[in-house]
Amino acid sequence: MKDFEKYYDFIKDDETKNTVKKIADKALQASKNYVPVVTEFTNPYVAELCSPIIRNFDVKFELFPSSELCERKVFILYPDYLEEINEDDYITTIRIRNKSKFKKLNHKDYLGSIMSLGIDRNKTGDIFVYEDFADVVVNSDIADYIIYNMDLIGHNKIETEKVKLENTLFKEQEHVILNITSSSMRLDSIVKHVANKSREEAANMVRGGAVKVNFREEDKISQEVKDDDMISISKFGRFKISRLSGVTKSGKYKIEVKHYV
Repeated sequence: MKDFEKYYDFIKDDETKNTVKKIADKALQASKNYVPVVTEFTNPYVAELCSPIIRNFDVKFELFPSSELCERKVFILYPDYLEEINEDDYITTIRIRNKSKFKKLNHKDYLGSIMSLGIDRNKTGDIFVYEDFADVVVNSDIADYIIYNMDLIGHNKIETEKVKLENTLFKEQEHVILNITSSSMRLDSIVKHVANKSREEAANMVRGGAVKVNFREEDKISQEVKDDDMISISKFGRFKISRLSGVTKSGKYKIEVKHYV
């Protein structure tokens, strides 16, 4: 893998770098053994980094789920002799129904219960939460384990079943709208407002590696953000610049931000 170091040596975040290396190893495995291989779930930034690396191997690849509403996806890597693959062989949706009429479950509840089974976060994709159920996309090799071992979330009784990807109910992740007014579109200024911190505290968070922009660690406080940028702040959550809605009389930006919950 030494020849491919140029593709990931610049990555600051060790977790991201290790994930890229693992996916490159999977591509090598698919190329050498002439068999399809599936990766764990990854974010759009890692997918962008890996695509040019995979093209150096004698394999085809696709990202699934194909829905644009899915953020977390897997690479399915397969040899040239296969004309097509069935994504249902590699990833599965588990529909988890909340049987309690008294307590609604949220994204954190569903994810926490799955991870409490000892399952790594990278084995699960996006979770789409509705009023009384959630669709959870997972690697197929852990689907049965989850179904056989989950019957409660907290004190809530649940029911689980497998659902084909074509029947999965994808949607935009739940969020609340924040309307902020900022003197600039600099990263430290936006972090200040969404995290409710002072400008100095926000700058220290950025410099200290607590902030990612579009899943990439960003330590430049002067970095300009724009529409549709995703800002992830450690311990505060994820915020998407939804739109610039105007400018005040004093020249400040009026910005609509989605805070994912």
